[in-house]
Amino acid sequence: MQAFLYFNLTPAGMVFREPLVEQVRQSMPAVSVLDLDAKSDELLQHYALRLLREAEQAVVSIKSEDGTADLGSIMPLLEELFEEGKLRRVLLLGTHPRLERIFAARPHVRLKVVQEGDVLEEVKQFLGV
Repeated sequence: MQAFLYFNLTPAGMVFREPLVEQVRQSMPAVSVLDLDAKSDELLQHYALRLLREAEQAVVSIKSEDGTADLGSIMPLLEELFEEGKLRRVLLLGTHPRLERIFAARPHVRLKVVQEGDVLEEVKQFLGV
């Protein structure tokens, strides 16, 4: 199974229909897609964690801003990303110095800072779709 997870950590939070998520769903219907924000409840976070654990390949896109401070809600998901030996790609949209330091300390995790317009192509390349 291949998966795409989208985390919106910006203060504006999740919009009803995230255009990027919709693009991934439409162009890659075989890929499991899940989107969350910093206020997503525990059940949705549990599904995201399960999806990460079960996916053979996963791309995680994190939309953030410099001022986004609280990572507590997604720490269990980040810890799963830190597991070695898994085929995962993390795309950071925006800047988040703390997240960048966390990932820099784990060279086995593939982090790439990208623009929103580049995400779809990065997902296609990584998943080979």
